[in-house]
Parts: sequence; C-alpha cells; structure tokens
Amino acid sequence: MTVADGFVLIDGRMVRGHAVSEGGVTELFEGPCAGKADLYGVILPFLIDTHTHCADAGAKPEPGMTLEELVAPPNGLKHRYLRETPRDVLVNDMHAFGEQARANGIGTFVDFREGGAEGCRMAREACASAVILGRPSAPAADPSELDELLSAADGIALSSLTDVGYAEAEKAAHATHAAGKPFAIHCSERIREDIDSVLSLEPAFLVHMCEASDSDLRKCAEAGIPISVCARSNRFFGKVPPLRRMMDLGCTVSLGTDNAMLCTPDLRPEAALFREILGSAEYDGWIWECMTAGATELLYRTRGIHACKREEEYIVLPLNGTGPESAWSSADRVPSL
Repeated sequence: MTVADGFVLIDGRMVRGHAVSEGGVTELFEGPCAGKADLYGVILPFLIDTHTHCADAGAKPEPGMTLEELVAPPNGLKHRYLRETPRDVLVNDMHAFGEQARANGIGTFVDFREGGAEGCRMAREACASAVILGRPSAPAADPSELDELLSAADGIALSSLTDVGYAEAEKAAHATHAAGKPFAIHCSERIREDIDSVLSLEPAFLVHMCEASDSDLRKCAEAGIPISVCARSNRFFGKVPPLRRMMDLGCTVSLGTDNAMLCTPDLRPEAALFREILGSAEYDGWIWECMTAGATELLYRTRGIHACKREEEYIVLPLNGTGPESAWSSADRVPSL
C-alpha cells in the first residue's frame, strides 16, 4: 500500500486531501491522511500532453528564426532535419522523448507525426503509449498513400489550411473519417484562418488558435471542438494564446508542448505560463481543469482508447512551496502511485 498526502482534485475542486493506492486501485479522500505518507504533492491522474512533435528534438533552431523558417513544410528547419537524419537516430530520440515525458508525469501524448506512414511506424516502435496522428509525406497525397498512412497511424493531423489548401485537407479528412479515425489540424497559429472551412472538415480538435477571433472561438465552443494550446512554443514566436477569451467563451482547452526542439515534454511550465498570461491566481482552478478534464476530453475525441488506460494510474507532482500551484515551478521527477 502507498499513501500520498497533499492536494487532490475532487469534483473539479483542488482541495487538501490524500490518496491510498493498493493493488492497482487508487482511492482519493478529502482531508490530510492520518498517518505517515510515502509521497507528498498534488495527486492527479497521469497527465496527457495533447500536442507534440516528438522526433525533432535534435534540430537546433537559431535565434530569431521565424515560424515559417522553423516549421513550415516542406523546407522549414524541422522538415529538413527529419529528412536528413538517420532512422535509428530519430527512433532513439523519440524513445528518449517518451521516457522524459513519463518522468514528468505524462502518461500519454498526442503526436503529430511527420514522415508519412514510415514516420508513424517509427513513432509506434519508439513510443508505445503515444496517440500517433500522421500526415502525408507530400501535400498532394493519392488515395493509396492515405490508406497506407491510416493503416499505420491512429488518425491524420495536418499542418494548416494555409499550408496544404482546402482541397487536400478535405481529401485527407474524408479518408480519415471513412476509416473511423480522428482528423486534427493546426489552426490560426500565424495568421487567422477561416474557421468555417476548418470546422467543415469535422476535426476532433484544433491546435493553437492564437490569431482566432471571438467569433471563431465561440464557434469552436458551440461545436464542442477542443483546442490544444502550446503557450511556450507560441511565446518563442512572439505569439500569445488568447486564454482569457477562450475561458470566457466556454472553449474546452488543454495543454500541449509542441515541437521537442523548442520545449521539453513537461506540462508544469506550460501551466506556469498560463498563469503568467492570465495574470491572476483566480484562474488557477481553470488551469487545473485544462490539465485534467480538458485533456481527457481531447484524448477521448481522438478515440485513442488504447491510451486511455493510463488515466487509471495516478502521479504526485512535487511541490516547490506550500500551495498546489507551486507544483508548476518544480522540475523534480514525478513519482507514480
């Protein structure tokens, strides 16, 4: 039996509490534990990193690179790196990414995997617990390539309408839905994109939405489309996600870490930056909601059922102070119950 004391989320409230784990079953209780605890901190289900690119950790961005220079297909730094790096190096890097994510309390992550079907097979080999959403090796994919991609991946995720064009995005989305798998896409990261066109593709979720209007965000909320926000990555490019507007308009929001060459797979600094952007402790409860309920909703919509088993496991985020939010400034390894 393992006992953890500290703070727990019960019915969406962060309260003083404890957990008892025995035989693979964890029970949560309000109030401190009566005896000595084995662990102390914030007790949560395993975290879900809802947007990653795990293979580009070895790429070395130069200061001042623009978004297009760094990640735009086909010749952004990331894409050149992925084309030119040996397969074994990429697989090892992806495996190391998964191990680092696990050490930071992340039980699964949703990866937008470049490199076509082979890129997805490499990710599956390296990261068994990841939800892998692939993309065609070239924007204009023929049906046979889409079929091969969908046989290797959990679904398809594209860079953006601006990058691929509506016709190609529609073709990929149609094939994905026909296969009963999730389709996702980056949206309004660098410039505002037409939300009606994007939503017509019936995405499981969107990523970024930095340049979205209130009307765009409201339509996402009304359609029940979650948004994965990657605040640290956005900041690298001088972008600030409209978190307050997302919250006020009722959007389902989760946290992602985006490109491994820019950010470590750790949701704690993402949460800390959410707090900085929002500017007040009064929003801390919403941030915890994004880290937990928002991420679970997004994962459910990807239909990555094989990954959802991780939610039965619990972690304990170490504290760096007295309150639960001090966990966001800790860099200590995250133990599991």
